[in-house]
Amino acid sequence: MFTVFIVGTAGSGKTTLVSSFADWLEDNQYDVAIVNLDPAVEYVPYIPDIDIRDVVSARELMRKYKLGPNGSIIAAIDMLAVRAQEIKSQIMDIGANYVLIDTPGQMELFAFRSVGSVLINRLSMDRSAVVFVIDATQAQTPSGYVSSMLLALSTQFRFNMPQVNVLNKVDLLDRSVVDQILEWGEETDLLREALMSSQANKLEADLSVRLSDVLTAIGTIPRPIPISAKTGEGLDALYRVLHNIYVGGSDYDYLE
Repeated sequence: MFTVFIVGTAGSGKTTLVSSFADWLEDNQYDVAIVNLDPAVEYVPYIPDIDIRDVVSARELMRKYKLGPNGSIIAAIDMLAVRAQEIKSQIMDIGANYVLIDTPGQMELFAFRSVGSVLINRLSMDRSAVVFVIDATQAQTPSGYVSSMLLALSTQFRFNMPQVNVLNKVDLLDRSVVDQILEWGEETDLLREALMSSQANKLEADLSVRLSDVLTAIGTIPRPIPISAKTGEGLDALYRVLHNIYVGGSDYDYLE
């Protein structure tokens, strides 16, 4: 059993990716289970095998304890951590090859609180990985790309498990723009030049260059895989990378 946690900023397309990737896996004869771990989501485009809204609802917590939207999500996630073993047992009973876990939309309330790491660790199986979803429309500028990659790095640091970064919504950009984003991930000199020549103010440009130097110094962040959760582009490449992790690897590369 391979557990895949789908993580990313609000609006990056996590839930759509869960739905489309589950369909892709099923079309290729794999057993798939979907777990909705978002207690506040109103609608999901898939039928979850396990839906934590059946256990705890952020909306109900808002009414019961007079909490705001963020406070209710925090409370719900805290409650889920206590029942993590129960949820894990339910997942194991399903016995699917792949388990896709759709995490809360407000990533900062999940990934950057200690309970988020605890919950992920408790739900992890023998083989687990994180897929970090980057919104391509937010990464098409040099500073936006650096910000997105630093957020991906922060998530990898927090969860401490194999992580695959994907560049979602590439169908919304010209191919030349997508290629440029991918080049920034391969050639740090090109990224630095783009940052220096951007129209950003001096403070933003200088800070972005310094942050890009951090990414270069670390040197362990492979370029994101271009995908479209809407059209299905790149899902085969995502599968190949995850399969490599599943059979024992952690670093990844992919064939275009």
